[in-house]
Amino acid sequence: MTETDQPMPVVPDDGELLRVFQEERDAAVVLRAVGEVDMVTSLLLAEHLTRVEAEIVPPAPILLDLTAVTFLDSAGLTVLVDHHQRCADLGSALQIVADHRAVLRTLELTGLDALLTVFPRVPEAQG
Repeated sequence: MTETDQPMPVVPDDGELLRVFQEERDAAVVLRAVGEVDMVTSLLLAEHLTRVEAEIVPPAPILLDLTAVTFLDSAGLTVLVDHHQRCADLGSALQIVADHRAVLRTLELTGLDALLTVFPRVPEAQG
C-alpha cells in the first residue's frame, strides 16, 4: 500500500511534521496536507504539487486541502502563491480548502485570501 492509498489521518502519527495524501475525485485531484507547513516542510508540499501539476489535464483543478494543517508560515504561503500561478499558467486552478484559524487568519493577514480561491470543504471546491 502506498502513502496515497492509506486512510487520511487527522494528525501525523509517526513524528513527521507534514504528510501529504493524494486522492482522485472525478476530474480533480485532492492533495491533503496534514501537519505543519513551514520552512522545513514546504519543499515536500511543493514537490507534491509539482508532480500533480505534471499529471493533471487542464482545466481540471487541484484541490489543496489544508483543513488538517496546524501551522502555516511564510514559506508555506510562498508555495501557495507559486503554485497558484503555475496552475493558472497551465490553464488549471489551485483551489485551497481551509476551515480554521491556523490557515485562514494567515491568509487574511497577508491579503492572500483576495488572491487565492478558498473554500471551507472539498465538495464546495469541486464545484
